Amino acid sequence: MKRFALLLATTAFVTPAMAADVVYEEPPAPAAVYEAPTATWTGFYAGLQAGVAFNRDSGAFSSANTSFVGGNDDGESGFIGGGHVGYDYQINNFLIGAVADLNYIDAKSFTSYTLPTGTGTQTFGAEQDINFVGTVRAKAGVAMDRFALYATGGLAYADIDNKYSGGTIYADTRNNRVFGVSASTDNDDVGYAVGAGFDVMATQNISFGLEYLYTDLGESNVKVNYANAAGTSVGNFTTESNTDLDFHSVMAKASYRFN
Repeated sequence: MKRFALLLATTAFVTPAMAADVVYEEPPAPAAVYEAPTATWTGFYAGLQAGVAFNRDSGAFSSANTSFVGGNDDGESGFIGGGHVGYDYQINNFLIGAVADLNYIDAKSFTSYTLPTGTGTQTFGAEQDINFVGTVRAKAGVAMDRFALYATGGLAYADIDNKYSGGTIYADTRNNRVFGVSASTDNDDVGYAVGAGFDVMATQNISFGLEYLYTDLGESNVKVNYANAAGTSVGNFTTESNTDLDFHSVMAKASYRFN
């Protein structure tokens, strides 16, 4: 009996000591999850663009006079490039905005014709040269994270030179007549531009893109008058060319975005 009581006393004394030695480790804290910032297209931007303009065909001269031999026309492709500024606003996956650009363009159109002189022919012609073209356009499209696709359209304007070539005198020795030659020119310099493009955001502040535009600046008219130098109206005639000042352009773009 004494032994049993001693055993109970020893167990009661040792058990609290063993319990005090048990160590419970807390589970590690969960690792932090990094979320990349969501790309946004909202904000102002500015940049440069460059590409090619093409399909600027001249309008061949025409005349009701039987002395008119015929005409030909030629359009050139050339460089186009400049700068742009704009603002985009993103609403969920929709994108709206506005952009203005100004471009130097190296593309000319030339049309010419020949008249018989009796000993050969004499060539007359006209050239249309657009020095620069600018647009102010609205944009609307969709944004998919770092990619944006849009349609665009608005006002286009330009500075255009009309040049006549061929001299001020035309001698038709077949009929022993000499004509004084004068030319008058008239052209539109305001029209419209429509197109589409896409942009890719390389970083939150840098984007690259490609844009196609069809630009129509109206018409350029050149009228050449041939007046009989004898002072009579006998044999007087005119030739006239109406050229559509429209062209296509494809340009690569690079923009800095202030967002």
